[in-house]
Amino acid sequence: MTRNTIVALSAAAAISLAGYLAGSAEALRPAFLRAAPSAVGVVDMATVFDRVDDAADWDLRIRELEARSQDELRVRRGELEAMAKEVEAMAAGPEKDAKVDSFRLRNLQLEQWAGLRQLEVDRERSLKWQAVYKSVREAAKRLAETEGYDLVLVDDSRIEIRTQRGQNAPGLEAQAQSQIAQLRVLYSSRTVDVTEKIIVQINNARAGAGKPAAPGKPAAPGTNR
Repeated sequence: MTRNTIVALSAAAAISLAGYLAGSAEALRPAFLRAAPSAVGVVDMATVFDRVDDAADWDLRIRELEARSQDELRVRRGELEAMAKEVEAMAAGPEKDAKVDSFRLRNLQLEQWAGLRQLEVDRERSLKWQAVYKSVREAAKRLAETEGYDLVLVDDSRIEIRTQRGQNAPGLEAQAQSQIAQLRVLYSSRTVDVTEKIIVQINNARAGAGKPAAPGKPAAPGTNR
């Protein structure tokens, strides 16, 4: 066997061995699968709160509560004003002093009553936000399960940073930083906006529970899409 033949065979063997080792290394390398793309939807919460029937019902109840409170407040103030005129017309003496004390007590009671009514209205408004937010969260879950969304986010991409000076307000830089820290979505395409679907989900669930449509609104459509 000539020297050239031996060199050629050695080179071929070396190439084959290198190819085998490379193939073995590739076979032994762990297989990593790329994660499938996630289906994402975003929701404009301001639009939802404006248009879901539950929010309209809450607003109606709160307005009725405020109207009743205002009516009763006018009655109580009228009684107190009449009492003040009565006291003013009385002659000085122990009887007037007792009446003045009674007037002051009634005035204090009125202030306390008005404060409690304000707290009651504030509580109802808080319950409205909590109830509608819960409905949004449940609707997002149903939508994700029926239409295959992996993630549904609150769309805050259109919120503008606003700062203002005030006597007890933090510095403008601190205000800007605080608002930016609370934002999560920088941009969202209209193609991933599921706000309308969420509204339909909430109103359909409400109609399915046997609740009438909100005053001034048509009944929710019968589709789940």
